[in-house]
Order: sequence, then C-alpha cells, then structure tokens
Amino acid sequence: MSKKFNAALGAYKMLKEKKGPLVLGIGTGSTTGYFTKEFLPKLKENISDLYSSSKRTTKLLTDLGFTICEYKPGSSIDIYIDGADEVDSNLNLIKGGGGAHTNEKKLAKQSKEFICIIDDKKLVNCLGDFPLPVEISIEKSDSASLSLYNFSKNVTKRESLSDDGNYLYDIHDFKIEDPNMTEKQILSINGVVDVGIFSINKPSVVVVGLELGYRLIES
Repeated sequence: MSKKFNAALGAYKMLKEKKGPLVLGIGTGSTTGYFTKEFLPKLKENISDLYSSSKRTTKLLTDLGFTICEYKPGSSIDIYIDGADEVDSNLNLIKGGGGAHTNEKKLAKQSKEFICIIDDKKLVNCLGDFPLPVEISIEKSDSASLSLYNFSKNVTKRESLSDDGNYLYDIHDFKIEDPNMTEKQILSINGVVDVGIFSINKPSVVVVGLELGYRLIES
C-alpha cells in the first residue's frame, strides 16, 4: 500500500473509535482527498454534520452524497482532518499549496481536535523548503505584497485567485525558525487575509504514512 493510503487508514481507524455522531471538518489536498474518497463514506453513519474548507472539497463531498453545512463564526466542530505541505518537530505546519489555507485555518480554529495526515516526506527539521502561501486582499495588495519582501527577496504571485477572490502570493527561500512569531508578524500586515503557517492552530496529532503502516506523533 502507498504511504498516502497508510496515512488515510490511520486517520480512519482513529475516527472509527470515536463516539458519534460527529461533526467533522474536511481539508483540501491530495492526501485529504484520498481519505475522503476511500474512507469517509465508511464513517457516514457516525457523522452528523460536515464542513468543507474549499470549493474543490465541497464538490468531492457532494459527489460522494454528503450534505455540507454552511460555515459560520462560532461553528463547533469535533474533529478537523487535513494534510500539510510541511510539518516540523513541534507540529508547526505549512499549508496552502492548494490555496485554501485561509478557510482551512478557520475550520481548524473551531475544532476540538485536529488530525493531520501526511506521508513521511513532509516531515522537516525547519519549515521553509516549501514556499509559504499568503492570501492578500486585492484592494490592499500593492502595499501588503511589498511587505512580504521583508522576509525574502523571492516572492511570487499566483495566477489563480483564492476561493474568496483574493490574491495568492508565495514566499520562497525563507527558513522559518520561529513559526509562531512569523505567523503573527505576517498576520499583522495590513491587507493580509491569512498566511499558511499553522503554529497557533496546530494539530492534536499527526498521522504519518510509512512504507509499511503508519505512526502517530502527538502534541
């Protein structure tokens, strides 16, 4: 079996042991998508409500026959399941390669438990090999995007917009030695909607897919 399968299987086994009915949030990405397609239907009888982090995930869930709840501030979610682009030894994450990190973070923030599913190639000593995504409002993009150059000289703008119609930038060549401080610094920039560092809303547990099976890293 693939590492992706083993990570998804580990999350499925954890959820299968939970008493329901459960309110779940579902993230966006290849590993989360695999979990959603292969294992979420097997949990359907134990799910009361589902929240989606993106248009892409909503389409996948509706194609599988699930009904999606409309997110509102203060929504209570039992467990949020999502992947990551990088995970450091303290379970800080970089997310947002798919451009959905803002809504992913909203769901993670409202969840009692966050299960992150990855393969072992995503484990790093220091965040930053993967470009850091930043979502910026179009109205304030000129000044906000210039501020990103305080972190690296290599900043790029994506052609596609976020689901909420904002610009997406990536900061390259930037080693993030203090994820918590860096997350707060970037969030303080006027015009930044959100950044792909998850240090404030870290996972409760990371399920790491291996060649043979999986292992759990708990916070």
